[in-house]
Amino acid sequence: MEKFVLRGDAARAYQAEQQCAGDDSKRPLMRQTRIIEGSKVVVEEHVMRLRDELDAAVTTANMEAILDELEAQYVSLEMMEKTLIGLSLTRLERRTESGCRLITTYGQDLSDGSERPSVQPLLDPQAWFLSESELTSSRGGVPRQDLSVFTSGNDVSPLPTTDTYFASLYRDLEATGANDTVYMTAWSVDQVPFLPMGDERGEKTGFHGILRRAVARGTDVRAIVWPNVLERKQNVQFRDFMNDVLPKPKPYSARFLFDDRLPTPTSSHHQKTFTFVLRRHHALVAYVGGIDPTSDRWDTVAHDQQDLRRRANIRRHVNGWLDAHVRIAGPAAKDVAANFLARWNSKVKPSQDLLDDLLEFENPTYTTLPAVDSMGPLMLTTAKNHHVQITRTFSCKYPHYDEYAPRGETSILASRLKAIRQARNYIYIEDQYFVLVPELRDALLEVLPRLQRLIVVAQRTLTETKVTGYEKYVLDMVEPLQRQFPNKFQLFTTKRSRGLYIHSKLVIIDDAYVSVGSANWNRRSMTSDSEINANVVDGETVETPDGMRVSKMVREFRVRKFVEMTGKSYAELDSMRLLDAANALDTAASDPSSILEVLEVQEKPEFVAFTDVVRRQVDPDDKC
Repeated sequence: MEKFVLRGDAARAYQAEQQCAGDDSKRPLMRQTRIIEGSKVVVEEHVMRLRDELDAAVTTANMEAILDELEAQYVSLEMMEKTLIGLSLTRLERRTESGCRLITTYGQDLSDGSERPSVQPLLDPQAWFLSESELTSSRGGVPRQDLSVFTSGNDVSPLPTTDTYFASLYRDLEATGANDTVYMTAWSVDQVPFLPMGDERGEKTGFHGILRRAVARGTDVRAIVWPNVLERKQNVQFRDFMNDVLPKPKPYSARFLFDDRLPTPTSSHHQKTFTFVLRRHHALVAYVGGIDPTSDRWDTVAHDQQDLRRRANIRRHVNGWLDAHVRIAGPAAKDVAANFLARWNSKVKPSQDLLDDLLEFENPTYTTLPAVDSMGPLMLTTAKNHHVQITRTFSCKYPHYDEYAPRGETSILASRLKAIRQARNYIYIEDQYFVLVPELRDALLEVLPRLQRLIVVAQRTLTETKVTGYEKYVLDMVEPLQRQFPNKFQLFTTKRSRGLYIHSKLVIIDDAYVSVGSANWNRRSMTSDSEINANVVDGETVETPDGMRVSKMVREFRVRKFVEMTGKSYAELDSMRLLDAANALDTAASDPSSILEVLEVQEKPEFVAFTDVVRRQVDPDDKC
């Protein structure tokens, strides 16, 4: 039997690495290939075991089954060898004086972007947002009539850390009064203090108390939450509080619904929004982003409140939380409200089967809700001029989104592709997963030649997602980017010792455009789970140290995120050119006092087990 061996450039790369094995003085952007020899041995042993089983087979049926498996394994092993060769060629950089050198591949771009001058980014919102026809295309040819294409005259506030989100949400909830309405969509909810500093027990700022006071003032509060088996107890308790403890808005009318209208049992409703219909002020306010009003979320920019988080019963699994949200006042908030009302008022009732009854996810009787302007016109425009497009995901494989997405909707994916292709200087991505979405990977590879940097801050794969193959899917996303653009592509996570969790779903481009919402960088968020994002371009511009005019709010969002990552002051980062600020992230990654470190990904022998069949189960790609 022929053994799998390393040949040509891969062998030279491996040999060079052995010569340089003791030199760890440089931690390069191009990662070292560390497992070639071990993987080769595992490959050979695996195939030999199959051959032994074939020799021992006593029936034709057994022989055919083993041959089929052997053929499949040869294909998988060949793919592994090709991947290892690519890693060998791209993840090796050592000091030249020790005789070690990078072995480059054809067409590899070794630029770090410093020789590329900054280019004036696009500021016209129509250049960034989907057109009406593009929106229709993302919906299988069905026009989107209940939401605007995009709106202007909004006032958008960035909420780059979770404490800023909870503080802002608390103020808005406490300001509600008679005839106002609050709509909430969530993946999970819990009785947590919104302002734990000074109120650790949540006696004043606990979620239950906030809602009690709002309802007592005459505010109507409604919620749609996914029947989350992972956090079933707290969600059922919150359902019972809203439906049985709070006074009902009218007889036989629920305030809280569980919504299981999804294509598969493993799908989820992932939208995270609040909408305030402030009828006394004839105004609308909405929150869109990645933060659920639940445990583990509240944290500060310094991530230094672990003891407080424990005392306030916020901490469940991790020491801190990275995330992002926006507050929108203005006409875009009406689009967020329309999304809620479409789900609530759908003729197909949620959570109606026996499993829902067994898990206590059943819904009581409820009534439909009127349009937000049913009690009179609302004054939607504000003094600011933030342009906002609301984008969503609904699976085309679920047959009962009749009223609002009869052929599904993938406008988040479509808008992300369009925005990436408008990039001129940099792309910043902060995401819970950053796994392979082929269309998005190809778009990044397409624009990287003209960019100065691609910066990604992503959560390292945890044990519970490793078993589903997510570590491999990260490699599938990252490896081509690192191989082709090893010095332009910066990949980070948080220091393992800090015990933080990155939950963000954030993309910022050229200080001109920001997209924030519930959609992760994976296939299920782009095509299958229900998601909602807000894409924003600010009509007010400022000049940067690079001499470019950019969106004021978007730049503020990016700088405040860099403050979180580096520990530097806002003023210092605001005065930096883009490349200097990007390089400050590298410096922070080697600084023990910062939260940041380089994220290294590498091939592992067990990746052969994660076939496309497995991936379709854990990260479905709902295309119709």
